Amino acid sequence: MNISFFLLPKSEVVYVHNYDTVGEALRKLHENRYQTVPVVDQEGKYVGTISEGDFLWNLIVDYRSKTDRIKEARIAELKKKCFYYPVSIDADISELDRHIIDQNFVPVVDGRNVFIGIITRREIMKALLAKKKED
Repeated sequence: MNISFFLLPKSEVVYVHNYDTVGEALRKLHENRYQTVPVVDQEGKYVGTISEGDFLWNLIVDYRSKTDRIKEARIAELKKKCFYYPVSIDADISELDRHIIDQNFVPVVDGRNVFIGIITRREIMKALLAKKKED
């Protein structure tokens, strides 16, 4: 089964740009109540994820509570603790196995590494439960 069936398209996903300020990114996370979101560059290519924990660690370790400095810092400048590995839109559902266990979502990219959406753990679980009911 192709993963496109589970795809939540980019137009419906909260993400940040690596040139956004920390203040802008924190607002997006807060308004949408997310803990982790994808990060894309100027060309729309997937470059990683940013989490609440990343903001906190950078504030504590690198900026030593200089909140004015961190609010103006760009996402690209922050150290990030984890990386959500993407899959290609052409991937088979079996390729999600190693990602979906450890990640809340799996970023999906096209052949040029352009971010096109995500697949959430919730959607995979719903499909598995529906299949179980059928059997």
